[in-house]
Amino acid sequence: MKTISTIIVDSENIPELENSFQTIKEELGAPFVPNFFKVWSDAPVALQGILPAMKYILGSGELDRRLKEMIMIAISSMKDCNYCEAAHSAFCKMMGVIPEDIESLLNTHSLPEEHDIKDKVAIDFAVQLAKDPNSSSEEDIVQLKSLGYSQTEILEIIAMSGMAVFYNHLADATKVNVDSGFKATISN
Repeated sequence: MKTISTIIVDSENIPELENSFQTIKEELGAPFVPNFFKVWSDAPVALQGILPAMKYILGSGELDRRLKEMIMIAISSMKDCNYCEAAHSAFCKMMGVIPEDIESLLNTHSLPEEHDIKDKVAIDFAVQLAKDPNSSSEEDIVQLKSLGYSQTEILEIIAMSGMAVFYNHLADATKVNVDSGFKATISN
């Protein structure tokens, strides 16, 4: 049985999507358009709805993109989203995240205990919310603030957690094939 991702046309040559695909490459800093977005070439309106999360939650804001990518790995691994695990592991590797931290995020959905507490607490909070969004508490916010996170950054952690769940859902439902470019980056 064919899945949605196995029937993708070569959508990079569709003129109406040229601007969207260029935006995707620029926002992600990617040399190619990931299959995650190509899958949606047959639904350009849906693609236009998916893009803002990537552009404004992942690609912009006060919170460091590197931390956002690590959040994506931890949640994607926890939710068994192979595509997002691979894609965001590749982005983390390109951003200089050490292999041991990537492995820890993939295997434990957290950073090692000896890692910088600030990143670890943010990732653990995001994973907690991905499991149960009703689990956030005043204590969580107080702890994040005590580590130096601003109100804006805390809200961005929450948004990143939600985006990860959303993108995992889209990737798993369409059974997106992992891009050869991501596979090559991870294996190097």
